[in-house]
Amino acid sequence: MTAIKRSLNTQKASYKTAAAKRRAEIAATAMPLAREILPVNGSIHVVLSGKPIPEDRWEELFGPSKIDIPEFRQLIKKSK
Repeated sequence: MTAIKRSLNTQKASYKTAAAKRRAEIAATAMPLAREILPVNGSIHVVLSGKPIPEDRWEELFGPSKIDIPEFRQLIKKSK
């Protein structure tokens, strides 16, 4: 029984070593995407130079709102 356990542990260890090596190779050769934001010294720095999305396009881009509260709906209708 011990020989079987040892062989399973060796298989598991060799798998973990191979997986770690593969992850390291992928990380070393990975090319960042053109618009990918990467952390610098542990912080993500983002420059927001774009224009805000107009309210009339929100539903078109993001779909209908999941929260539908009748009182708020009434307030929105009154304000428009």
